[in-house]
Amino acid sequence: MKRLFSLLLLASCVATAASAQAAEPAAPTDCITLSSDQQVVRNRADRDVLLRNGDQHYLVRFERSCTSAAMSPKLTFATPGQDGQLCGAGVTKLQTSSQSCAVAAVEPLSAEEFARKARMRR
Repeated sequence: MKRLFSLLLLASCVATAASAQAAEPAAPTDCITLSSDQQVVRNRADRDVLLRNGDQHYLVRFERSCTSAAMSPKLTFATPGQDGQLCGAGVTKLQTSSQSCAVAAVEPLSAEEFARKARMRR
């Protein structure tokens, strides 16, 4: 009888812990603050673009192909409720003239990596 009670108590604790974990909000997506001094390298861009944001450098990956990123005369990063921010995990969209592309990830690069990748895209 004691063993059955102990098992029921243990099962109750496990269920309570599992529901508490499920109720915890997801960790906020890491975002960067966009500056007015930007350069977007988009030659041959369909899965990602290179971004120089002030003196910081990033590889911005898309969730899916974004063919218009290479051709559109205007590119704008839009993050609902977070103006001036660029976030991954589908939070931010790259708005082009004809497409809206979800940003999957924003990966930091060194200035040297950025320059090398930019040269490769010419």
